Amino acid sequence: MEICPHNKCTGCYACVNACVYGCITMQEDKMGCIHPIVNEDDCIHCNLCKRSCPNNAELIYKYPLKCFASWITDIDKRKFCASGGIGTVISEYVIRQGGVVFGSRYNESMVPVMTYTENIEDLVFFKGSRYVQSLVGNETYKHVKTFLKNNRLVLFIGTPCQIAGLKTYLQKDFDNLFTVDLICHGVCPTKYFIEEVDYLKNKYHLKEITDIRFRGNDGNNYRLSLWDRNKRKLFPRSDFYVKILHIDEAQQFYIIGFLLGVSMRENCYSCNYSRPERVADITIGDFIGLGVAVPFDYPEKNVSSVLINTEKGEALYESISKKMETLMNVERSYEERLAYKPSLVEPFKRNPLNAIFGEYYKQYGYTLGIRKTLEKEMKKRKSKHFLRILFFPCRIIKKWLK
Repeated sequence: MEICPHNKCTGCYACVNACVYGCITMQEDKMGCIHPIVNEDDCIHCNLCKRSCPNNAELIYKYPLKCFASWITDIDKRKFCASGGIGTVISEYVIRQGGVVFGSRYNESMVPVMTYTENIEDLVFFKGSRYVQSLVGNETYKHVKTFLKNNRLVLFIGTPCQIAGLKTYLQKDFDNLFTVDLICHGVCPTKYFIEEVDYLKNKYHLKEITDIRFRGNDGNNYRLSLWDRNKRKLFPRSDFYVKILHIDEAQQFYIIGFLLGVSMRENCYSCNYSRPERVADITIGDFIGLGVAVPFDYPEKNVSSVLINTEKGEALYESISKKMETLMNVERSYEERLAYKPSLVEPFKRNPLNAIFGEYYKQYGYTLGIRKTLEKEMKKRKSKHFLRILFFPCRIIKKWLK
C-alpha cells in the first residue's frame, strides 16, 4: 500500500506514529532515503496512516505578520548556534515556564534524532544546524500529544515537513502547542551522514566522538567537524597541506554535496514548504541579504530572521522579547528577506550532478560515490584556493605600499 507518492514523502514519521497496530516501519530505498513500508499482513486498512500524512492533507499556511532581524547578545550561549541563537532563547523561555522543548540532537550513537528536554542545561545538545535528516522516530509525536493532553506547554522546533507531520498527526489545534519551523535548504539522508562520519573516523583513527558540527560562531562554520568534548579531532596531525591550505575531506565532500544540491532527499527538490507562507507559528533562519537594499545599523553577520506567522506566535515572541534581556530585535520588511529566494520562496534547485551521483551511489555507495561525483569540482576549488594562498602576500604588499 502506498501512503503517499514516493517522490513527495519527507520521511516525517507521521504515519508510523499514527498506526495503532504497528504495521509501518521506515526502510531505506535504493538511494538510502527512508520511506514507510506497510506490513499488509497486519494492516486492517483503517487509513489512519493516509489521513496523518501531510501530503494528503489541506494544510493551513500563514503569511508572516512581522519580520525581525534578531540575535542574542550572550556570546557564550551563541558560540555554537548556527546564527543568532533564537532557537535557544525561545527554548529557554518555554522551559522556564514549566514547558517541554522538542528538537534535534544526537543520540548515543551520534545519529541525529528528534527528542525532547525539560532542562535548560540540556539545550546545549540541541544547538547548531544539522545538514542531515533528523529521525523523528516511532514515539516522538505520541510524546508531544501526551504532554499536550497533560496541559504542559510544548515547543516543537523542526523542519517545515516535520511541523506539518506533527500537525496532521494531532488532527487538531492545541493552545499550549507552539511550533517553530526552519528556513530549510533541504536535508541529506541520514544514511549518508552515518557513512561519512564512519569513513572519517576509520581513515583518521578517531576513537571517541562526542559532537559533530556543521555551523557555529566559533570559527568552524560550514564544515563537518568531529569533536571530542571541546577538542576538534579533524585533523589532529600537523600537516602543511591541511593546516595551511585547509583542504580536508571533512570540510568538503559532504558539505559541498549538500550546499550544491547534489545529495539531498528527492522530495527536497520539489518541497511543498519552500514558500513565503509558513506552516508554523514562528519561522527562523539566517537573514540572508540583510542590509543590502536598506541600511542596517548593526553588524549583519550571524543575524537570524524571525518571521511571526500567527497571532499565537506573536504573543509568545512578545513575551519572550520582554523577559529575555539578551534578545535583540530590529523589525525589518519581509520583502527584504524574500529577496533571497532559495529555500524560502522556492525549493533549492537540483544540481545537474545529482543524476551522476545517483548512478555512482548505486555502484559504490555514498562515500566513494560522492567523491567520484565531485572530483572535478574539488580540483577546481583546490586550484582556486591554492592561487589565493600563493598571491596573498602580493595583496598584502600592494596594500602596504598604498
